[in-house]
Amino acid sequence: MAAVGTEWERIPSYSDLAQGVVEFLQKTYHETFTEKREPLPVELTWRYYNFTNQDILLVVLLSIAWTILRQFCTEWIFKPLSHYYALTPTNQRKMPESAWKFVYYLCAWSYSFYIVILSGNYEFFQKPSTVWSDWNLNKSPSMDIYFMYMAQCGFYLHSLYATLFLDTWRKDSFVMMIHHVLTLSLISISYSLRYHNIGALVLLLHDICDILLEFTKLNVYFKTQGNVLKKKHEMMANVSFFCFTITWFVTRLYWYPLRVLFAATSDVQRMNLVLPCALLMNTLLWILQILNIYWFLFIVQFLYRVATGQVHEVDDTREYDVEEKLFKQTCKNSVQNGNAKSNGTCENDMHLNGDVSTVKKRVKKDS
Repeated sequence: MAAVGTEWERIPSYSDLAQGVVEFLQKTYHETFTEKREPLPVELTWRYYNFTNQDILLVVLLSIAWTILRQFCTEWIFKPLSHYYALTPTNQRKMPESAWKFVYYLCAWSYSFYIVILSGNYEFFQKPSTVWSDWNLNKSPSMDIYFMYMAQCGFYLHSLYATLFLDTWRKDSFVMMIHHVLTLSLISISYSLRYHNIGALVLLLHDICDILLEFTKLNVYFKTQGNVLKKKHEMMANVSFFCFTITWFVTRLYWYPLRVLFAATSDVQRMNLVLPCALLMNTLLWILQILNIYWFLFIVQFLYRVATGQVHEVDDTREYDVEEKLFKQTCKNSVQNGNAKSNGTCENDMHLNGDVSTVKKRVKKDS
């Protein structure tokens, strides 16, 4: 294992990162506008674009293969399982999507973890600055990282189609489309300009959260089987969501900025590297970080609802039907507690669903 006997680099602070970003931007501005020159002219010609026609063909074929494989697994494995366990109709519709993503991310992250950490060939995680060791624009990646890149690039091309035509539409689905386009751009550009080492580190730090997220959602779907509540799935959903929250903060809000973003700015400055399109690379990496913060707000929103007693179970707050359920529950509580105004919006909205009269009758009967 690479971790054994490896001297780990000191993790910088957020202030170190901020200082490195400022220095990087100052140098970029100086070279581009003051000295009137580009760091490298290679971005001005296509002959240095290292994404070949064969690579593009392979990515397209892999995206088609992922789509076919998902359809096969959905029809022959996931849907029969949802029927066998008598999930609710809504959960039967959602479960195949989460099951597919869980299986994919589990396999993808396991492969990344083996390549980057266990294989002993790289020290990117322990010493992030080594992503720039022996960097050469004309040097092809090793076959293990090449396979990782092609598989991931094909998957995110498939994901663009899946978000539009296969997945459940959520409140953040448009943002998810932006994420897929961004990820596809990062993978293809980093591969073309031979930034594949830092790209492998990005994939390692991000995919593990998706495993825990989909595992949490699967347990939410499986906790109600044939109108019977399965406590073990409810408990596993709570535990996995807790692990997901901690992992998200550690990998995406701590390690990612202080390992990846620091290596892309401060380490580049310290090593006096002249990289093509370095500003473009950093811009895409920072947009990804903004999306990480955006999605973390959903997690904080859910935790707030738990703390204030608005919810008592794990649910995906990005779902429209979950939001509707939470709204109805809040309105019912208001009516039962006598806090809802007779002409209020809450009561009027619930009247459309026939809920207010039912609740009032039940309250009157109980009293």
